[in-house]
Amino acid sequence: MNFFTEQDQARRNSKILIALFAVAVCSLIAITNLVVAITFWLMDGQLQDSSHVTELLHSAGKPSFAHYFSWQNFGKISLMVSSAIAIVIAYKWLQLAAGGKRVAESLGGVRIHPNTDNVNEKRVLNVVEEMALASGMPVPAVYLLRGEKGINAFAAGNTPADAVIGVTQGAIEQFDSEQLQGVVAHEFSHILNGDMRLNLRMIALLSGIVFIGNIGELIMRAGGRHGGYHTTKRSGDARVFMLGLAFVIIGWLGVFFGGLIKAAISRQREFLADASAVQFTRNPQGIANALKIIGGYQAGSRVFSAKASEISHMFIAEALGSWASFDTHPEIEKRIRKIEPGWNGAMISRRMRVEASAQAGAALHGKEQRKGQAAMAAVAGAAFVAAQQTQAIHSAVADAEHSIESIPYGLKKLAHEPLGASALVYSLLLDADKATAEQQITYIEQCQVKGLVMLCLQIKEDVAGLDVSLRLPLIELSLPALKMLSAEQYKQFKKTLLLIIRADKKFEIFEWCLFQLVRHYLAPEFETIRASKPQYKKAKQVAKPYAIVLSALVRYGHDDEGEQHRGFTKGANTAGLYTLTLLPEQDCSMDDFVKAVNQLANCFPLLKPKLLKGFADCVSHDGVVSPIEQEVLTAIAAVMDCPQPRLLMS
Repeated sequence: MNFFTEQDQARRNSKILIALFAVAVCSLIAITNLVVAITFWLMDGQLQDSSHVTELLHSAGKPSFAHYFSWQNFGKISLMVSSAIAIVIAYKWLQLAAGGKRVAESLGGVRIHPNTDNVNEKRVLNVVEEMALASGMPVPAVYLLRGEKGINAFAAGNTPADAVIGVTQGAIEQFDSEQLQGVVAHEFSHILNGDMRLNLRMIALLSGIVFIGNIGELIMRAGGRHGGYHTTKRSGDARVFMLGLAFVIIGWLGVFFGGLIKAAISRQREFLADASAVQFTRNPQGIANALKIIGGYQAGSRVFSAKASEISHMFIAEALGSWASFDTHPEIEKRIRKIEPGWNGAMISRRMRVEASAQAGAALHGKEQRKGQAAMAAVAGAAFVAAQQTQAIHSAVADAEHSIESIPYGLKKLAHEPLGASALVYSLLLDADKATAEQQITYIEQCQVKGLVMLCLQIKEDVAGLDVSLRLPLIELSLPALKMLSAEQYKQFKKTLLLIIRADKKFEIFEWCLFQLVRHYLAPEFETIRASKPQYKKAKQVAKPYAIVLSALVRYGHDDEGEQHRGFTKGANTAGLYTLTLLPEQDCSMDDFVKAVNQLANCFPLLKPKLLKGFADCVSHDGVVSPIEQEVLTAIAAVMDCPQPRLLMS
């Protein structure tokens, strides 16, 4: 599996979605014009009694049908219908611009605090953290749909930076850590392969189609009654009522078209996401058993929120039950057999809540079991993914678990609280020079946040003594807690962060990495961000900025000039830019480097992996990847909106 190929496929699916939507709108406009003409033709005149219909239809003076179906009327009706749809879509799109949190909150989801003491909630947070660090993307916020006993989950957002994971109460109660890992890996696939943005577009577009039916209901009420709300007296003009009924029927057609479009786009993506779950975890039993539990669970995967129908295509399993017009997901049995071809057809029956102690035991058992199943998992995953990439990501998951365990408990606990996370980020930037550090502490004092300065001073030595390889995982673990800042607190946090960075009047590479990671993944939560637009399809179009970044990268990792040239050549050849030469140091300053990375962010999805692979080959050509090289690669990938599994050589 190549995630960038799938991102490109998602872009093509976006075009298919727009084409299907255009067909649906044109069909609705045509049908609306036809229905309006027929309605006014049949119901011409003030009808008080049904016996008048026959007389009306046979009256010699009745205008012909063509009188009601004119191009002038067609233009007016088409303009009204298309304008109404466009306004509704624009309004819904503005709502969804806030990212995944808006979707989760509309379903009644409540963000799980990073410092929660609930065993089930803590378990799902731990799984999400491990998968995020392994895949090289930020740790997303996790939302819990309390009261939803059905087993389900979803991922929502416009980009990895504003993505969230949502889980139902039933999911965290019925799944153990191994099954949660499979489900979370499934949702991470939707994040990485571009499904989330496609799904949000689908919500916005389909809301415009369905809105016509809502208009019809209002027209019916207006035509069916007049006077007070509770009066039962009929209106004198039955045409209004009939016209409203026609619009309701058209609205039903809109729902039909919407279900058809959702089914056409989303069903194929579920098989892909299941395969990705195997790739991420290298354990087919995790996602397979999760699906078996959903199939054998008394409450199933039903979600009862009023907004569930709107985002039914985003869940891991069918959320609407058997009454839905179109199934947005393949049958669970087919999905399980794709993962386990030899499955005997037996579901896992679950009727009551699994106790925390049993879950903990299952988690430990699952961890040991995964080690013994590596060979079997590789065979099962071979149908979906390339073995080399599977092994790399599986190793990245293990490396992420090790990194989290290696962070001192006190610092890890602080990373899960907004105040502690702020202190950790500030402390990572405190200068070794005493005078500069004092100036930085002064800037922190100006925040006027009670206890912040004292906390920074208390952890200063622990942070300074932290292994360099743990700085990046610590920053990434802090992001969910920092997202819980208020808008005003974030504004002050960002201002102070910049003052601390500029205190020594130098802009170092670690400072750039830290700031890019924090800004890129926090800004969508608090600011209006313009997404980068693809401009470059071929590597030669970005040869200059690529040479600048590659030249800077080899100098961060190597002091020996020969190694610099070998690393540069390796990276340039991987990108297909065979004529590039290593630039002089003065031509790849920090400012040049920053501008070049921002330019590379505007490449098309299929070009980005080639460029990132070149950077990775550059730093790993000697078999050694230093922590600073890993930090730079992660920051570059973040700016380019391309989360990448970390390199594991050391």
